[in-house]
Amino acid sequence: MPHSLSFNFSTAPLRYALERLTVATKRLHSFARSRTGNLPLMMALLLVPMTVAAGGAVDFIQHEKLRTELQDALDRGVLAAAALSQTQTAQQTVTNYLASAIPGRNVALQVTEDRTINSRKVTATASLSYNTAFLQLAGLSTLTVPASAAAQETRQKVELSLVLDISGSMYDNGGMVQLKPAAKSFVDTILKAEVRPVTSVSIIPFAGQVNLGQGVFDYLAAGSSAAGQSSYVRRHTYSSCFEMLGTDFGAGVPDFPTRDQVPHFTYYNYNAKGKKPWWCPTDDASVAYLSNDPVYLKGRIDALEPFDGTGTAYGMKWATLLLDPAMRPAISGIAAKKLAPIPAEFVGRPAAFGDIETLKFIVLMTDGQIGFQPRPASLATNAVTNKNISASADHREIFAGQVSNQYKQICDYAKSKGVTVFTIAFKISDNNVAKNLAACASNASYAYRVDGLDITNAFQSIATAIQKIKLIG
Repeated sequence: MPHSLSFNFSTAPLRYALERLTVATKRLHSFARSRTGNLPLMMALLLVPMTVAAGGAVDFIQHEKLRTELQDALDRGVLAAAALSQTQTAQQTVTNYLASAIPGRNVALQVTEDRTINSRKVTATASLSYNTAFLQLAGLSTLTVPASAAAQETRQKVELSLVLDISGSMYDNGGMVQLKPAAKSFVDTILKAEVRPVTSVSIIPFAGQVNLGQGVFDYLAAGSSAAGQSSYVRRHTYSSCFEMLGTDFGAGVPDFPTRDQVPHFTYYNYNAKGKKPWWCPTDDASVAYLSNDPVYLKGRIDALEPFDGTGTAYGMKWATLLLDPAMRPAISGIAAKKLAPIPAEFVGRPAAFGDIETLKFIVLMTDGQIGFQPRPASLATNAVTNKNISASADHREIFAGQVSNQYKQICDYAKSKGVTVFTIAFKISDNNVAKNLAACASNASYAYRVDGLDITNAFQSIATAIQKIKLIG
């Protein structure tokens, strides 16, 4: 919410002075109409009201000047005091501002503060006395100079999914080296100490697919079965990615117990230097769930390595699911079983779409075209796979056009639910590819196209934009 300021001041002393001047003026007019007396006497009698009238204007000007200075200092003081990052008490902060702006003045000050985990409201009233120079001739020796102000800063609850491309090309173009410090700096900016209690960040790394971690995969595969006992049979334990149907890229949570496990295979990265071969990343590159611990999150970023494939639609689907209130029971269960270090205060998340106290964000970073999805074709039902299919006809495909439509579908769904989406196209030279990626952003200014070290600037610009949205949301 924006800062708000309000002020009012008493006009009673001014009204009194004006009334006295009006009486004096009437007497002056009456005297002027009289034809008796002499000029010296008339001048003597006129001297006092003329002095009061002329000098009173000077007093009023000085009074208003002082009131403006007091009001301005009080406004700035309560704004500073209401900042959630302010370490001084509200009383100390406002007092310091007044002492700096109006030194040597004895200001009567009252400050009240109302603070919660994500908001701070400060209200203050101040007054001082102005000794008149001319109005005392009319019996008004002092004027009260009053001011009042209020300011509030509110940090709305934030749920954020950070989607990071860890495909093999991120190794080829040096992107992994540049991504890690940029993403870690972004985490530090988003998770400043004063907002950690209300800000949750999930990190969704993706290559060909998204690995959920073995424990979370098994929990979701068990569904609502009693005591988590499930008839689900894994293909293997190398990695933990669910196959998704084309219908899974819109609203709702997939029926995980009926979804197959992605086989353990490679298409491009067989024997590739510096890159892991597997289409579904292994568990060390699995999702980090709803955390506000920057040390933990940065450690997960540091551990990322490049894998095979570019399944952008899957990254976006899981980013959206971790903001979807339909996943709340699953998040609660994952936390209860300690399958991920989710803080207790986030067990009730994700909040409802449209919740006025919660802002939801997705930040998607990728360097590649939305790729097709190959699969080994000759798998036995329960086969354990550890397979290279790149040089073989032994595979089937989900074509790139179909996957691009799934990407568009999940982007449109997320935005329709009020999720603010930012995209970063990193070292993408093909204008059409960059344009398709940018179409997911909530507006054109939220779509970044960067090269090299500019990725750090893009992440920081997004962090700044999120802060602004929080203050005006």
